[in-house]
Amino acid sequence: MTGPSILVVIPTTGGPLRLRSLNPRPGLPASAAFADGDYRPLPWSGDYARLCAPGGPVARLGGEAGAPHELRLSGSFDAGRSWEVPVCLAHGLSARGARFVGEPAQADLILWATGAVDRDLTLVPGDYALLDKIERSGALLAEAPDVPLAILLPEGPERGEAEAAFRALGRSGALRILQAETVPAAVDALTRPKGADRPKPHRRGRRLVLTAGAVTAACLVGFIGFIALNARQPPVIGSASDPATGSASAEPARRAETDPPAPPAVDEPTPKKPTAIRVEELRAPPGSSCRRVAFGADAPERRPVAPEGGDRLAPTRLGPDLCGLAIAAAPGLRLEIGPELRAAALPPVRLDDGAQGFFLREGGRQNLVYAVQALPEAAAGLEAGASPPGARLIHALTR
Repeated sequence: MTGPSILVVIPTTGGPLRLRSLNPRPGLPASAAFADGDYRPLPWSGDYARLCAPGGPVARLGGEAGAPHELRLSGSFDAGRSWEVPVCLAHGLSARGARFVGEPAQADLILWATGAVDRDLTLVPGDYALLDKIERSGALLAEAPDVPLAILLPEGPERGEAEAAFRALGRSGALRILQAETVPAAVDALTRPKGADRPKPHRRGRRLVLTAGAVTAACLVGFIGFIALNARQPPVIGSASDPATGSASAEPARRAETDPPAPPAVDEPTPKKPTAIRVEELRAPPGSSCRRVAFGADAPERRPVAPEGGDRLAPTRLGPDLCGLAIAAAPGLRLEIGPELRAAALPPVRLDDGAQGFFLREGGRQNLVYAVQALPEAAAGLEAGASPPGARLIHALTR
């Protein structure tokens, strides 16, 4: 039996994105994310590949979740991790027979979710700008007010207000705010047969009230059951996981009265101040390839490029394992990269430490010399011998 048609909404502060398709692609070296009409993986595609890697978090959702997939979205965004929850939900629902559509009017169910996950697919609490995302999603949700809407929100400072904002939309279709703390639990709730929902014990300090009304939304093995929830689950305030409070224990203060005095302070060496510009080679690790690195299947090895003298760096050899370059500036400085490197590389991606990653195009592996300049946004102290703000570094790629 054909599963339900689901529109997965990935809200961002720039507006909502729609999940267009999610399909196994055995020909890919790793799972990859693309925007409609583009063959280039999105900037965060490497993170998606790691999320879906064999033995990774998504593999726990069953089906073909551990195989390479092609994820297609209506657009992209520059940074952030709030795409993880809706994408993981899509993998879990796909494993249970759901199919995805791109228009609200085509859907049996609209799923609106946001947030990051940890390795166990638990939602990570945080401030996800929920109210801003809801406001920007209003026009999309209004296109089909009679289609049932399911919501999954992480714990955070705006969760209560966000639940109230969804209830205030006045939709004629059923509204369900999922009370789940993990992606697998949310998938189970969405695919549970009608009438199978039962109140479950919750952590102390929370309460959950269930109404008797139940609405059928669609069918995976016969149907998806909706139970209307008219009481929200407030965030736990003051817990260790609450990013807004992070209460500290008073025990260290009490212990200080009986602990022996601390030993005399020892002079520590002064930490080195950062240089203005840092350039590193991105190389494929042994047994891998630059194609696997570019798709995020393997992490590159990062090797610092040594200074050669003056404003020049030692040349980098264009071996088959050279995938690209990572370039970073000290805090308070911004980078300007020469057009020679930009023309030979894919659009830069932001690496985990904030550096810009320039992965070489297949046709860009040729001798070139480029300049990189750090321009000050505010003056910053540099260690002796470092390139002063505004100075250029020259670097060559050679065969």
